[in-house]
Amino acid sequence: MSDSPQSVSPELYTTFTQSVRDLADATLRTNAGAEAIAAAQAEIEAITARLAADQIPGTHGEHCTGPMGVAGWGNTVVGLRNAAAMPLHFTYSDDGNRLWADFTPGALYEGPPGHMHGGVIAMLLDQALGEIAVRSGRPGLTANLSINYKLPTKLNTPLRIEAWYDRTEGVKTWTAGTITSEQGVCAEAEGLFILPRWVRDLPPEEAAKLHQHD
Repeated sequence: MSDSPQSVSPELYTTFTQSVRDLADATLRTNAGAEAIAAAQAEIEAITARLAADQIPGTHGEHCTGPMGVAGWGNTVVGLRNAAAMPLHFTYSDDGNRLWADFTPGALYEGPPGHMHGGVIAMLLDQALGEIAVRSGRPGLTANLSINYKLPTKLNTPLRIEAWYDRTEGVKTWTAGTITSEQGVCAEAEGLFILPRWVRDLPPEEAAKLHQHD
């Protein structure tokens, strides 16, 4: 492979990864017969072998920390190179204390028939609540996530996820958020995030860099 991960544009990775998401959705919902599936499997296995011939060991975040913020490209909720991600694209308020994203989950995220899996809802809310803790300048790792499921969350329906900063006490930060549909609040959550000890021990000028965002 002639291009390194840092030499290929984010736009190319975005469209490439979306094509893999589309493949996963087609795999789930196809009515193709045995012969067509066998032929497709052979093609997919050949492509997989070609891509696997030159790859990083372990996880993306462990090894790809170069320019363009690529360390987050493997994130399972927002990672542009992770085909398992939706991905969510957050918009932030000017003060950095609120974010939101509109999305429409498809068949890959099913739990109860026709509805989003509760574990996927929890994962999305955990990401959003953690993101707003970082954006507000108070990063931390999830210590507690409390979710109330209010309404069934239908698939193939426009949804909005929102999160906002609540308060900080020492190394502890609380945030909250919701997922809503046209019918109302589907799920609401509160999160507690704790600043890791390794960050607390950094010199102030280094710790300040972790609070910065684009």
